[in-house]
Amino acid sequence: MTPIRATGSAMLKTLKKHDTQYQKGSVLVEFALILPLFFMLLFGMVVFSVALYNKTVLTMATREGARAGAIHDPNSSSTSRAQTAALQLCQNNLITFGDSMTPAITATTSGDILTVSAIVNFTGLYIFSVVLPISAETSMRLE
Repeated sequence: MTPIRATGSAMLKTLKKHDTQYQKGSVLVEFALILPLFFMLLFGMVVFSVALYNKTVLTMATREGARAGAIHDPNSSSTSRAQTAALQLCQNNLITFGDSMTPAITATTSGDILTVSAIVNFTGLYIFSVVLPISAETSMRLE
């Protein structure tokens, strides 16, 4: 009598069951190796997006300050109006990770040109906690 051998699909099924038993742990190991890298990329994108948003807010604040300062008002100086308007817009819209960010806003006039500059130090989150100076400047003609 000859022994019965598994052939065809029966043999593939036994090989498949045998191989999957050894692969169960490898998926967990691969996941554990990739997860920290994935989180670093995710948090890096979030921190970069917040920094880019703050740059946009600073740019819009200097534009609003220059616009407010360029309007003729005999009761107040154009530089003080520009600084107040820019600071007000920055205080309500800048995003921070715990530290308070107060921008340094300067407004200067040279002839009939008003220039509003703003700079703020942005600090990231955890391993991305480098201090990044963000600045913006807008010039507008006084009318």
